[in-house]
Amino acid sequence: MTLLTIGVGCLVIADRAWKSVTGYQTPYAIEADLPAGEPLTERLMLIVLDGVRVDAARDMPHLQKLAARGSSGIVTVGMPSLSNPGRATMATGAWPEVHGVTNNGGYRPPPMDSIFSLAKREGVPRTAYGSDLWNRAFGDHLDPNAVFTFDKDLHVGEGAEPLAERQREVCVDMAAQLVRFPTGLIVVGITATDTVGHDFGGESEEYLQLVAEADSCIAQLDDERTTFVVTSDHGHIHRRGQGGHGGAEPEVVQVPLVFAGPGVSRSSGWTGEQVDIAPTICALLGLPLPANSQGRVITEAVAASIELQARIDEQRKLVEEQGPNRYHAMGAGQEGRAVFSALVALGLVLIAGSFVLTSGPRLILAAVLWSALYAAMFWAFGLGYSLSAVVREEYLNSFFLRNLCGAVVGIVAVARVFRNRLDAFPIGFFVACLLGLRVIWIHWQHGLMMRELMPDLAWAFTAYLDLLAIFGVGLGTAVSLLGAHFCARTASR
Repeated sequence: MTLLTIGVGCLVIADRAWKSVTGYQTPYAIEADLPAGEPLTERLMLIVLDGVRVDAARDMPHLQKLAARGSSGIVTVGMPSLSNPGRATMATGAWPEVHGVTNNGGYRPPPMDSIFSLAKREGVPRTAYGSDLWNRAFGDHLDPNAVFTFDKDLHVGEGAEPLAERQREVCVDMAAQLVRFPTGLIVVGITATDTVGHDFGGESEEYLQLVAEADSCIAQLDDERTTFVVTSDHGHIHRRGQGGHGGAEPEVVQVPLVFAGPGVSRSSGWTGEQVDIAPTICALLGLPLPANSQGRVITEAVAASIELQARIDEQRKLVEEQGPNRYHAMGAGQEGRAVFSALVALGLVLIAGSFVLTSGPRLILAAVLWSALYAAMFWAFGLGYSLSAVVREEYLNSFFLRNLCGAVVGIVAVARVFRNRLDAFPIGFFVACLLGLRVIWIHWQHGLMMRELMPDLAWAFTAYLDLLAIFGVGLGTAVSLLGAHFCARTASR
């Protein structure tokens, strides 16, 4: 029962760590009255191609025509690479640890400047179309007569052709409705690409069909007087016939960014970050730069005048003085966690070593066998050490349960194989110590809890799964010991 109790403790830690991310509330919100500038365009349209990868974007003929007459590059999105955090980053120019939107579940409006609030302040018309996420987060800053439509059917996976037909209908309606906004800020979302990406994967024929449909939609919206900003909130993996995102895979975190139209310089091949989108949009529309923006104005796409450069310098100084210093904070965090992590790691090594001395090399062989079985079931259950492997956020609990089952079944099977040579308890405790060593290393290096900074979620997610596996090992050990006790009592009768 000792190991099971430890496992329950690990489960509590994992739950608290995960909720520290999903329930995070930002302590950052800079208030400043920064100056506006001279607008470079009267009408700007931000088109978000939901879930479109860089390689897929290269095969979109109309998007590439926009790129050829404007500016194009590749930007890196933040972690987690999910839609809501990404859209909030595009709107505020801040990373999730600053704007506070860390998941797709609870979507609290960021308590800071955004392209919508700044447009409202300057009297610039603003509207959104195609996804209710914009309205839920920034509805207070949209025009009262703003066109807003959300077709829930686009989020029901019924195959590529029904989705393509519905996306065509939405785009036709969108093109007709947006004529009512001859000036201002227009944000539109093309969402069917993400749905089919989840259902079939980021390299599937179905996905590419919907990408082509998205390209046709851009063609319907194109005109010479509008400045276009076309990007994606994230990409998609292609794994065992399905997609997914949220992790740090290159095909997920690298997305296209294209500028075209009035105010845009011709250039290509540059790189940037998702936080660069908001300040660049503000520069094009002559809006004040978002006070909390951690990004830069992409001067490869927008020529920086003396006036704009002065505004950039003022906003940058403000963020440096009042915003988080991630490099310094991460270093301080590692230093603060070092002693505790070292003591726990030493304890785990001593405990594991004592079990090896007592039980002999068979214990190491048993741990290797458990690792092989666990890895095999990890693959068989479709799991992976990345949020992207979850496929959809609503599958998260099922994902965690399958991981738990793999750990339980693995330890029960190993205990059965070694039943005449090793007791289940040392096997389970030794395996738990090995998993614990990786967890404590991740805790020291990257942190597990989100307080004022986002931990490295690629590593933190691994730690969450390992903590859950320790609980599974404890549960499996208890099952094995109870089974052995029952068999012994039955045999003695």
